[in-house]
Amino acid sequence: GNSSSEIPPRECRPSNARRRSRKQGTMAAEGAVGAAGAAVAAGAFSYNRGNYMYDAGLRFERFSSAREYANQQAEQYRGDIRNLAALTVKKNTIWCVTSTLCMALCVALYCAGRLGLHGPSPPAWIMGLWLTNNAAAFSFMALCIFLALHAGFRAQAASAQLLTRKVRVPVPTLKQLDAARKFASEFEQESWGDIFRLPYLSNNGAPKTDDAVYDSDGSEDVAPGRRARSAPPARGRSKCSSWVREEFEVDRAGNVTPTGLPADAAPEHFRLYAAVQKEFYQYEIYARVCIFYGFISYFQSLAYYGLGHINIELRAFWVAYATAFVIAVLQALILRFDIIPAHG
Repeated sequence: GNSSSEIPPRECRPSNARRRSRKQGTMAAEGAVGAAGAAVAAGAFSYNRGNYMYDAGLRFERFSSAREYANQQAEQYRGDIRNLAALTVKKNTIWCVTSTLCMALCVALYCAGRLGLHGPSPPAWIMGLWLTNNAAAFSFMALCIFLALHAGFRAQAASAQLLTRKVRVPVPTLKQLDAARKFASEFEQESWGDIFRLPYLSNNGAPKTDDAVYDSDGSEDVAPGRRARSAPPARGRSKCSSWVREEFEVDRAGNVTPTGLPADAAPEHFRLYAAVQKEFYQYEIYARVCIFYGFISYFQSLAYYGLGHINIELRAFWVAYATAFVIAVLQALILRFDIIPAHG
């Protein structure tokens, strides 16, 4: 009697059909969930692999563009070196030509146009002053030619040395090209979280705009809250994808021409030229001094030549004094323009 009372009535017990139906429903739900998960995983894999391939192409394009801009910048630097050297060479060449013409005039006064050749000789004191100043002008011009030639040749040699040794075009090496290139199979080496990352639900791996701002002046002092140009995006605030972090670490850690100098510092090629300029700028300065003294002496000799020639041969005393006065004014103007500094 007790055993029969523990068995539920027949109408209360679930039938076999209902049990099978419930089991099939559970299996169907599990299959649907699995299929949905597989579909989501496949979609995430395809989506992330497409992003990876797209980023890989952009990475190499960015690398090529950066090197192209760097080569153009290097060509500008090389042009600066050529222009600086050409400035010294052309300037000293003009001084050599001018000094040669002045020496020819001095020789003409010594030979065919010397005093006393076509008439009576002037007094000895006029002859002595004229000959002395004419010889001084000739000597200063000859020394100017020597110094200017040395300065010009040395500047040209320094330009060639810098262009062939220091200021070179940063052509990327094969190792750098291989580092910038990505194979499609390398996507399999990424982390599982990046391979199956769900878009819009997890971090998209793009660095923040504030984090990607570069320090324009190239200095190592970075404002609070900003990232240095050589540092990868912070993982705490913006957990980038592994290939994005690798791009920052490989490409942006090493600049093409890292200097670490403040913004107002002269570019490196200017400092290199300033260093080699110390070997020839003295010759250029003294060449300019010599041509200045040469012209002063030549003008002085012309004044004495006018006094001797016009007074003795032409007997035009006021003309001789006027000629000497005009030449003295010319000397004063040269001193004013070259020696006396401007005030105000």
